[in-house]
Amino acid sequence: MKNKLLYLLRITCIFALMFFTVGCKNDVVKVKPQADMEWWREARFGMFVHWGLYSVAAGEWNGRQIDGIGEWIQNFGKISNKDYEKLAKDFTMSSYNPENWVKMAKDAGAKYIVFTTKHHEGFCLYPSDYSDFDVEMTPYKGDPLKELVDACRKYGIKVGLYYSHRQDWREEAAAVMKNEYDGHYGKPKSEVKPDLDRYIQEKAIPQMKELLTKYGKIDVLWYDTPFDLTKEQSQMFVDIVRELQPECIINGRVGYDLGDYGALGDNEMPFASAAKDLEMVATMNHTWGYKKQDNNWKSSRDILCSLIECASRGVNYMINIGPKADGTVPQPSVDIMNYIGKWMSKNSESIYGTSSNPFNDNFPWGYVTRKDNSIYLHLLSEPLNREIILKGMLSVVDDAYVLSDGKKVIVDNGDVCRLSLPEGLDYSEIPVIKVVCEWPARFNDECYINENVISIPVASGKIIPGEKGALKIAEGCNTSNFNNNTGLLKLGFIIEQPGDYIVRVHTNRHWRRSFAKGMRITLKIDDNKPFENVELQQDYEYDNVRRNSYPESYSDLGTVRFDKCGMKTMTLSVDAVGTFNMLGFFGEDIQNESDDNIRFNKIELIKK
Repeated sequence: MKNKLLYLLRITCIFALMFFTVGCKNDVVKVKPQADMEWWREARFGMFVHWGLYSVAAGEWNGRQIDGIGEWIQNFGKISNKDYEKLAKDFTMSSYNPENWVKMAKDAGAKYIVFTTKHHEGFCLYPSDYSDFDVEMTPYKGDPLKELVDACRKYGIKVGLYYSHRQDWREEAAAVMKNEYDGHYGKPKSEVKPDLDRYIQEKAIPQMKELLTKYGKIDVLWYDTPFDLTKEQSQMFVDIVRELQPECIINGRVGYDLGDYGALGDNEMPFASAAKDLEMVATMNHTWGYKKQDNNWKSSRDILCSLIECASRGVNYMINIGPKADGTVPQPSVDIMNYIGKWMSKNSESIYGTSSNPFNDNFPWGYVTRKDNSIYLHLLSEPLNREIILKGMLSVVDDAYVLSDGKKVIVDNGDVCRLSLPEGLDYSEIPVIKVVCEWPARFNDECYINENVISIPVASGKIIPGEKGALKIAEGCNTSNFNNNTGLLKLGFIIEQPGDYIVRVHTNRHWRRSFAKGMRITLKIDDNKPFENVELQQDYEYDNVRRNSYPESYSDLGTVRFDKCGMKTMTLSVDAVGTFNMLGFFGEDIQNESDDNIRFNKIELIKK
């Protein structure tokens, strides 16, 4: 009987399979390969490594310091390929110990490493069959990429490969003419003949195949500076990854929004909770590749705060190290990573796997992350009267305590949730309060007053299109394409305390641009126009970790009075974008932003 049942079962399965095959053979559905984003969203923190021949030059050429970031020295110094390749003999890597790098990253709490296999200089940090300009030109007798990949796998760190897919200064076919200079290829600029398709087909794609087939599973492929690639060319760099490593994540700089997450500029931080997957890439000083004269190190605490702020925006944070030519990591970089690791050893729960701040992002004391029915309050400074008022908390709070030591926080679930903090917290160490809410946790994100400030992110606004299109909210949560022809932005907020308020308008810009003169705006509140066609003045510029990439300023327009409580509407429009001066000779605009725009971040109302 048992054998008959098994026989019938087999026959049934065969017929079912035949039916499915016949019924579907002319209607085959191809499942599109998808990147494995789950681990990446859980990770929140990675480490970038910029290493190449520029590490030998270290910012100097023939005894002369070259301005600009270190890895661009060949371009900025106008160095010919014939002269530049001489650096290879001094790229000793004599103290290179990839396990030390990986352990440093792991101890800091980083979950992935992205390594420059080929930067814009065109030098490959692995033996390539498609270029003789590679690691085999150096005294090093090994494959530094393979050794790093092996170390990552040994310590459970995800593997990311950086590859400059558009720029390759070694190859005339890949010349970017706007950045070209006389003598680069041993000939005048007028004689340089780019052939981008040939470069892609004969070098870039074959090298991608090498990287994706010789080093095992690759978790992230990090492209850079798509510049003038066509969409079809960018798609080729996506397709080769999808074909050979379908689960590999592709970053946004592949071009045309074809990556698995969006593209922010270097050292760019979103100003509100991000609407899509993003990653902030950041330097510890002013350069990516090692530059011995750049001692403008950011403080360890400021870099840790950037990691926390990124998590509060729902964004990953990848901090860069630039090793020296011998493979040693500058001591300030080691110190910064150790500082982060010390904090993460007690507080990583508030970073890994978290989502963005569920409230409006307007807490003067710090940042908030969320995971399931818990929120984490990161205290950069002591709250007013050692009390945190969680307006927008719609759930009952069951428990609250200091994450690092379990010290209890007093909870009052009255009309609004209030937390009374214990004495003796060291705010220089950024303590974290874990708040456990009744399931399911519920919040609202209205713009309330907190410690006398109402903060209104422009990303929370409603766009009203204009005569010639509509402004946008960029990936950095600032306005884009906002001028006198592209409409209005309506912003809501709540007045809980009648009185006089200072109106403060926050903007930012790319570092190459001066603060524009003649920027004029109109601000309407409900049916009144307290500020019509007023010029923005640079009343203050923030001295923060983003100052050398995206400087942030504010302009105080004046005072407005509110006599009644309630929901209010503010309408922002641009009358003139003004004019600016170019301040530098270099700066990649990843988003190809128009000059005809004012980048607003937020508007604050500060009670007097």
